[in-house]
Amino acid sequence: MNKKPEHVIILGAGPAGLATGHEISTKGGKVTVLEKNNFVGGLCRTLEEDGYKFDLGGHRWFSKNEDLNNWFRHLMAGEIVMVNRISRIYYDRKYFFYPIKFSDIFKNTGPLTILHAGLGFLWAAIQQSVSDKPIITMKQAYVSQFGNKLYDMFFRRYSEKVWGRPCEELSADWVSQRSKGLSIWTTVRDALIGSNNKVTSLIDEFMYPRDGYMRIPERLAEDIKSSGSDVLLSSAVTAIKYHGPDDFEVFFTRNGQEQSVRGDAVVSTIPLGYLAKILKPACTEEVTLAADSLEFRDLITVNVKLSKKQVTPDTWLYIQDSDILFGRLHEPKNWSPAMVPDGDHTSLVLECFCTLHDEIWQMSDEEIADRCVRDLVDKLKFFDESDYLGANVVRTRFAYPVYDLDYAAKIKVIEKYLEGFEGLQIAGRGGIFRYNNADHSIEMGLMLGQKLLGYDIDHMAVNTEEDYQEIIGKNEKRRDRYIFELPEDKAQDTTGRRVKS
Repeated sequence: MNKKPEHVIILGAGPAGLATGHEISTKGGKVTVLEKNNFVGGLCRTLEEDGYKFDLGGHRWFSKNEDLNNWFRHLMAGEIVMVNRISRIYYDRKYFFYPIKFSDIFKNTGPLTILHAGLGFLWAAIQQSVSDKPIITMKQAYVSQFGNKLYDMFFRRYSEKVWGRPCEELSADWVSQRSKGLSIWTTVRDALIGSNNKVTSLIDEFMYPRDGYMRIPERLAEDIKSSGSDVLLSSAVTAIKYHGPDDFEVFFTRNGQEQSVRGDAVVSTIPLGYLAKILKPACTEEVTLAADSLEFRDLITVNVKLSKKQVTPDTWLYIQDSDILFGRLHEPKNWSPAMVPDGDHTSLVLECFCTLHDEIWQMSDEEIADRCVRDLVDKLKFFDESDYLGANVVRTRFAYPVYDLDYAAKIKVIEKYLEGFEGLQIAGRGGIFRYNNADHSIEMGLMLGQKLLGYDIDHMAVNTEEDYQEIIGKNEKRRDRYIFELPEDKAQDTTGRRVKS
């Protein structure tokens, strides 16, 4: 058992920071959460206007860890709906199911495309078998799994929309996190003989908070405050002074005034590069250069309100075509009826991937909304212009960490510097510069909370599995996981079944 800190200062009220604070505060510890925005949740944000609710991108809840699922059921008791997943890809004015199905490709494109795809994969496999060169780039990783034809059809254009650069300039690590375990072989096998029963799929159905994903961080913050700890909004961290082992003073601006708080542990979920530059004693020039060169992709979310019952059956639709501004869309009503004012109306949430100061970011909100509506009406043919009732446009910085070819080396430089600050921990998507899903960040935060409470547990093991994220393999290597403990008198989940206690 490690020493338990008396006061933990948490930087950022996103899912990882709030989960850490929740685990500590509900177990009797004291935390102070500092958040620069006037709302909790970070990217897990739900907005509402005229009865239309929408998330900044669709966030589903699914996890391989059933203890974590039970924790979620307990936290969100009475607020969970189950959602059937339908994900499709829009490519050259046609729709394809994702994960890829060969029967679907055959129906939409014909036998020549199937033959081209198979030969392309075989050629890639032959090249890989005779070469000892490691797979380094995103393109190499996708081609090794699917071949050139399917890579070009279903991955290249969308990936380059998301990241704003060619796949040859991006690391293969992102592919290994998102699609490892999937390949043309598994696609053919499942098409011909079905699953080999060595895996359990998690992709067909998922849990979702009835009134939007922001209800999760809101519930976490509610419990933290009811436990006697603080969640301070509109509190932008400006500096962290290290007085010695387990002794920190954090300076922040709130209501126009600089304030500070002192504690014996700091958990940072703010962008990793920014953290390195506000620590005192100051970092070296090498660390500064590494911090400044870590890149994030930004996001503009457009919620299109419609006088229409439904547009698509999809939970997600991935837009490959480069002449369409947005890269992904979802229809909130398909996730929960509570996301729209009534059954006669719906909305579409569009994600426009961009970078600060680029062409898309420099467009006005009105220009972005008009361009998106034009794409929906003229190209996708989703509705008539008379159905359009207006749009909301929301801009979000630091949405996605960019895995360029040098990102891992930069992170090592920064992490080595941070090792000199005893009592400092990092977590979350931006905090560790790792492309976590929301459930990853929450589990990471909960595990870090347990670590700070004295348990021997590695919170950094989250989202490092070798298997595909959406299947549970029977031979999958087990990492450290969050263990949910519930008092015996409350050991019921929302369905009335017993849960592990």
